Amino acid sequence: MSKIISTPDLKTSVLSSSWEYQESDTQYLTHNIHRYSGKFIPQIADRAIKTLTNVGDIVLDPYCGSGTTLLECAKLHRRAIGIDLNPLAILISNCKVTPISLNDLHGLKEKIGHIISLLSKSTNQEMFPNPDLETIERSASTDPRMSDEWYLKWFGEQTLNELIIIEYAINTIQKIEVRNLALLALSNILRRVSRAATGYPNVMFDKNALIRPKPSKLYIRELENTCSQVSELANHCSGLTSVNATLGNATALPLDDNSVDAVITHPPYIGSIPYAEYGLLSIKWLGHDPKELDKNLTGGKRQSSDVVSRFEIGYKGMLDEAYRVLKNEKYIFLMVGDPVVKGKFIDLADMTHRFAVEAGFKHVVTTTRNGVNRRANKMGHETLLFFQK
Repeated sequence: MSKIISTPDLKTSVLSSSWEYQESDTQYLTHNIHRYSGKFIPQIADRAIKTLTNVGDIVLDPYCGSGTTLLECAKLHRRAIGIDLNPLAILISNCKVTPISLNDLHGLKEKIGHIISLLSKSTNQEMFPNPDLETIERSASTDPRMSDEWYLKWFGEQTLNELIIIEYAINTIQKIEVRNLALLALSNILRRVSRAATGYPNVMFDKNALIRPKPSKLYIRELENTCSQVSELANHCSGLTSVNATLGNATALPLDDNSVDAVITHPPYIGSIPYAEYGLLSIKWLGHDPKELDKNLTGGKRQSSDVVSRFEIGYKGMLDEAYRVLKNEKYIFLMVGDPVVKGKFIDLADMTHRFAVEAGFKHVVTTTRNGVNRRANKMGHETLLFFQK
């Protein structure tokens, strides 16, 4: 049985030093593998994991987002379960914590690079057997997206055709973890080759968009960068095989009662970071409906009149579920900000405290840090709360 930190020791540990980490590197290993807004700071996740858990413990993040908690757990030899409703978040998280051999990474770059070189007509080399480039191009030309007004609006015919050809080439890859990594790299260039306005986190159509870079050349650079990050995983994380992310709802966790050793999470901000809107192009490309996703996300549909009340229902449901699955005497850690919704300040820390106590948790300690680099909100600080079951 793992050792449980005492309440006095936890208070001392939490309050003994700053939680700022403003000058720290937050992009090591695969933490920057794909664009994602409102990320958890790795150093904060790392410290919470070390404080609340022991080697081999199971950590749950019910709002796992891009998988920061999961990667830090792997690095620290903990098992981890991530849950999120956003399919893009699940793809990023699983790619972030899935080791791939150097041979497979090299084979991926070689195969895709060969297709791209043929696509750009820069070489007359014989294509790898089955399928050849002509088959891919023919399939891509009849893809339903080539006649879909939405896709043509955002990408234009030539760019769209090239993106689809790249995707068809990716789909020839046999190993699912390698294929997912190649798909993630494709997702990460979609905005840069689209007609989305630059300079904004929101995905807004720019009817006067300048000529975007060709997808093929940009994709090769992105794939190289993605593979480079993943190549470092195996050397730094020995716990990767027991870490994964699953598509699911935080209000209905697919876990047994009293089954996890800690809950560590960075909940979404009410209406301040519209994840479905920011990930619009990738979510749609992955075959999901961004509008439908936005309806279901905690804090989604930010322009609706009932956004706060819907957030409260989802958030309370998550805390009730967290209490159910957490083992007795173990801890939950949450870092929250105080967003402004429709001009009104929302005290998310007070809401968290209230709902956690209602769920059955005992408050242990609270501290704060300066809220930095948070776009689309007016937060001056963030609150870190610890509770015990």
